[in-house]
Amino acid sequence: MNFAFSHQKRLLVIAILAVSVLLFLFSTQAATSMFGLFKKYDVYLSPEIHGRITVAGKPIKNVVINRTLTYADEISDQSKTNNDGEFYFPEQIIRSRLPGQMLDETRVFQTVDLNYKDKEYLLWYTVTEGKAHKNIYNKLQQLNCDLTMQEEKNYFINYEYPEFTHNVLSICRWKNK
Repeated sequence: MNFAFSHQKRLLVIAILAVSVLLFLFSTQAATSMFGLFKKYDVYLSPEIHGRITVAGKPIKNVVINRTLTYADEISDQSKTNNDGEFYFPEQIIRSRLPGQMLDETRVFQTVDLNYKDKEYLLWYTVTEGKAHKNIYNKLQQLNCDLTMQEEKNYFINYEYPEFTHNVLSICRWKNK
């Protein structure tokens, strides 16, 4: 008995099977979470930042501080020091589909800087993977920067991934590293 199908019937069967498989995949919760096609994820760009700017220990007021956060796109905001040299930035979290993409390794670049008397000062620069980190949070709660200090590369404990460190460029200093 010969079960040979005509060319048109074979194409129709293949098309029906392909559509059935796609409908099954897109109709299940597993497909959405497995492929992450439409799901958005929280990407933690920066915790709150509390800082203070001084020159030789004396606070400087009305200085604009710039924060730039880069994750696929760039987000910039500014703060200004008060009479005691203190400044503040709110926490920054965005929603993105990028973490759901296969093999995504996009990083968050955090930069906090200022320009004072025509000179640039780097208060904070690090790269993270877009998740909250205890030690980064702790350091950014006490960002005490004196413009007479030299920029240094700091290596902070990474509590979430102890085999790695948080590498930070900064003129700021902390009581506990």
